[in-house]
Amino acid sequence: MKTMLWTLTASLFLTAGAVASDLEKQNSEGQQKIIEIGKTDNRVVDTLDHLVNGIGPRLSGSFQDHIACNWAKDLFESYGLENVVMEEAGEFPVGFQRGPWRGQMVSPETMDLEFGTPAWSAGTRGVEEGRAMTMPSGEGEFNADDFKDAWIFMPSQRGRRSREDRQKEREFREELEKVGIGGWVYPSRGDTITILGSSRVSWDDLPTIPRVTLRRDQYDAILGRIEAGEEVTLRMDIRNHFQPGPVKFYNVIGDIVGTEFPDEYVVIGGHIDSWDGATGTTDNGMGTATTIEAARILSAAGIKPRRTIRFMLWSGEEQGLLGSKAWVANNTDKMDKISAVFVYDGGPNAIAGAWATAAMKEDLQKVFDPAMDLNPDLPFELKDVDSIPRGIGSDHESFIAKGVPGFFWDQEGRADTWNGIHTQKDTFDLVIPEYLEHSTTVIALTAFGLANLDNLLSREGLFGVADADNGGGSRLEQMRARMGRRLGVYLDENVIEEVIPDSAASNAGLKAGDKVVELGGEEVSDRMSLVRAIRADGDKKKVVVMRDGKRVEMEVNWELPRRGGRQGGRAPANPPAEEEKPEPAKPVDLK
Repeated sequence: MKTMLWTLTASLFLTAGAVASDLEKQNSEGQQKIIEIGKTDNRVVDTLDHLVNGIGPRLSGSFQDHIACNWAKDLFESYGLENVVMEEAGEFPVGFQRGPWRGQMVSPETMDLEFGTPAWSAGTRGVEEGRAMTMPSGEGEFNADDFKDAWIFMPSQRGRRSREDRQKEREFREELEKVGIGGWVYPSRGDTITILGSSRVSWDDLPTIPRVTLRRDQYDAILGRIEAGEEVTLRMDIRNHFQPGPVKFYNVIGDIVGTEFPDEYVVIGGHIDSWDGATGTTDNGMGTATTIEAARILSAAGIKPRRTIRFMLWSGEEQGLLGSKAWVANNTDKMDKISAVFVYDGGPNAIAGAWATAAMKEDLQKVFDPAMDLNPDLPFELKDVDSIPRGIGSDHESFIAKGVPGFFWDQEGRADTWNGIHTQKDTFDLVIPEYLEHSTTVIALTAFGLANLDNLLSREGLFGVADADNGGGSRLEQMRARMGRRLGVYLDENVIEEVIPDSAASNAGLKAGDKVVELGGEEVSDRMSLVRAIRADGDKKKVVVMRDGKRVEMEVNWELPRRGGRQGGRAPANPPAEEEKPEPAKPVDLK
């Protein structure tokens, strides 16, 4: 009997060893195929070219957004992915379609203007000419009729103003809009023009007055002429169009189904929508293209992962992670079965690292081992964190909120990440092919490695007070520094959905459900007006919210002492919802 037991034990041991050996061989062979295709037959740049130059910008719910989703679905099917679907993620009450726009100063001399207008904002009715004028000062009486068809140059909203001054400006604006001005003109913050917008419009009360953000140097030059007493005439042609809703937007999903654990998932993704001031190349055409090409590479390599690799392209991200939030809300039963979510939404530089809690470290070292030596010129680093960082502002955060490990790639390189994000400069010339091809290969290797682990990635240490110090070092710290001042909330327009712990908002006493109506003396009616109020000068500001039907006043303080790169020694604040996503301002001044 002892001999039989020994023989059986030895047999089981040898069998287990053989299985382990087979898995190691399959992993090694799969990794080598992925690397070979990634280096010799990488098509990510061509995919991106078609997306952003062939299809163009992809405002959520727009015709081009729908075309891009159908195109991505067709590609997933052509690669042999299973369970491919383009599923409804939400709808807007009014759609917005942007046509061409152009403008000139036509007198006293000719100058072509570089400007942008927000999405869901009014255009002109064909070509319109009008005098460039400044907002009435409020001193003495003014004749509103003198401003008919004029383009009103608005001052930068900086510094504190009295309640009386704000009320007087509102009254002036109402009078001028009744008369029928050409539009409002605001300065950009530099040579980049941020293009955002609010989808909260009603077909019964559509915007009628164009709002223009003019490149700062041109704004200053024209304003100087006006103040010198010159008569300046502008000619504007802005083809913005509204579409009666409801207008739907979609997520695109496809699987490489697992052989051993088909109902467990590794999610690879990015958002397919973009703002529409340019072609949406870096934000987030690159995330879309890398997701699509990673799917192609894995399919072409013929890999058979143990777990299902799910590729997801979300729309509505720029309006507040709408697509990913909708999918998570509709698939709560899958949250415990998702090993991890990796989102590419960080711009043109190469993937250079990821983070790991102590409980995840051993597994992630195995996963990322082939990426460490993939390219000596593009090193990869796995960074230790106490908990998963939050407040970056992309779709992985929708999963983190439900207890799923979510990751935002750390990226490094020679590109100026913030030059394109949310601006008129987000075009194909920002692409660095070797970076994009390298990143795609890393993503494919990561998906394969996670799918073949013996277990799901640990959730231990997932939540905590995470910041730039423990959240990826230089990349995240650099990112948040560029994002600028943050409040530290997720928003549905100006209503707070969630407050990030140890942020400026939580320190002030803001709570979920609060409706922000005033900040620093500036009226707040939507997320864009909140962003402008946050950016205005002053490190301490009074915030007024409606809470349980009552006005509540608090003070937000961004002047806390810094420690170790943290904002006031606190967690960095503010996901995308605050201003849709990081900008050279996501985001973040929020992807």
